[in-house]
Amino acid sequence: MKYFLPLFALVASLSASVHAADGISGTWMTTSGSSPQTFIFKVTQDSVIGLVCGPCDTPATVFRIDAGRVLDANRVSFSIRYDRGGPAFDKVGPYSDRVTATLSGASLALHAQREGTNDRPVTTVLRRVVENGVSMVKKTWRLTPSNPSTPRSSSSRLDGHWVAAGRPDGRQQNFILKVEDGNQVWGLVCGPCDPDGVALIDDGQIDGDRITFYINHFGVDAVAPPGDTPSPRPWVRRNIMRGTFHDGNVMRFTWVREGAEDQPGGEMVLIGPVSW
Repeated sequence: MKYFLPLFALVASLSASVHAADGISGTWMTTSGSSPQTFIFKVTQDSVIGLVCGPCDTPATVFRIDAGRVLDANRVSFSIRYDRGGPAFDKVGPYSDRVTATLSGASLALHAQREGTNDRPVTTVLRRVVENGVSMVKKTWRLTPSNPSTPRSSSSRLDGHWVAAGRPDGRQQNFILKVEDGNQVWGLVCGPCDPDGVALIDDGQIDGDRITFYINHFGVDAVAPPGDTPSPRPWVRRNIMRGTFHDGNVMRFTWVREGAEDQPGGEMVLIGPVSW
């Protein structure tokens, strides 16, 4: 005799697993080591994307996280794709690490093994950057400045480090943009470029002189029924950036909050690339 799980129970089971895995979404940072890194994860239904950077204003140390999937309520797997700035690039060229991540409270344990090898897995423990609305970043955190002499890795005129012009507060805002498959854009924006100042760029495209991408702003709220211990509930809001190339090294953008396209947005000018 065959037994079938009722449809409502199946949906509830799947929803609970994915919802719990959503707790991995957001920004994380390494807890030890001489070279601090920032990780951003975005869990959508059963898929996982993101990036890892450190320093985050240098294109050569920004790597893509993709091919991710939800394994269960507290575990996901994904690949980190290392190009010319990867730790082993000089020896093996471009490569990927396959990673399993396990969530435990405010900690995320990564177990990484280089794909196609029998190397011993390496474990890294991450801590959430914002816990219950409070930043966990030490204000002594410092990142190495970008190196303009780094050789360019792509013929795309978009690839590299761009800087927002004329910010009212006088602080530099950096955009690291990367192009794959001819017209697909991803990257990050930071300023300051310590872990609580980094945002993921995804779903970008180039069409001639026009470029569109989305900036993801993550947050975590403490949510709990009365009398229970609060647990993190991540959220993400996106800004839509639409721009055009001008004069070779200038891009002019308008932006608006996704889902609020009928409300006022803003304008921004990017200059670059200043390094690759």
